[in-house]
Amino acid sequence: MRRDYLTMVAGMSLLSGVIAGVIIYAGGLFAAPRVVAATAPAPTLPPPEVITVLAPTATAAPVPTPAPTAEPVLRARLSHYWPAWGPPSCIGISWVNGECTSTLTDGRIREHWSYFAEWGMACPARFALGTKFKIEGFGTGVWSCVDRGGAINVLPDGTFFLDLLTRDQPYIPPGEADTVYDSYSPHGSLVVVVEIMD
Repeated sequence: MRRDYLTMVAGMSLLSGVIAGVIIYAGGLFAAPRVVAATAPAPTLPPPEVITVLAPTATAAPVPTPAPTAEPVLRARLSHYWPAWGPPSCIGISWVNGECTSTLTDGRIREHWSYFAEWGMACPARFALGTKFKIEGFGTGVWSCVDRGGAINVLPDGTFFLDLLTRDQPYIPPGEADTVYDSYSPHGSLVVVVEIMD
C-alpha cells in the first residue's frame, strides 16, 4: 500500500506541475502587453574631419638688407689765396693795371671775385661748382666751390686741397687739425675733416 501511495503522490505532483505550467503559459498569452521604455538609439558620430597637410612650398631665401655704408671721411688740406695781391692769386690775363678783374661762378651766378670773398674757394674738379663744404672752426664754417686751380687736386693719400678765398691764412686751434709737410705742402698744410653739405 505504501508503494501505491507514493505512486499517487508522484502522479499528483506531476499532474499539478503540468497544470501549473499550462496556467502560467496561458496567463502569459492573455496578459496585458508589457510597456517597455524606449531607449534612445546610440548617437551617430559624424565622420572624422579630414585634415589636409600641405607640404611647405619652396620660398626664396630672404635677401639680407645691406647695412648702410658710412659716408667716407673727407680730409682736406686748407690753403688760401687773395686775388687782390696779383699773380699767382690772380690769373695773369685778369691782372689789369694793378687790379684783379677775375670773375667766378658757383654754377648759378657769375660775379667779380670779391663777391665770393670769405665764403668761396677753389676746389678740385671732382666737386661740382656750387658744392658746399662745412669746415668747422674757420670763417663762416660753410664754403662754396667757385673756382678751380692747377694745383687744387686730389692727392695720392686721399686728401685734397681746398683753397679758401680769404686774406687770412686758415687757422684751426691745435687738436682740431693735423699739419702735413710733404712735396705737395712743403711749407705745411692744415688737414681737417670736412663735410659736404646738402
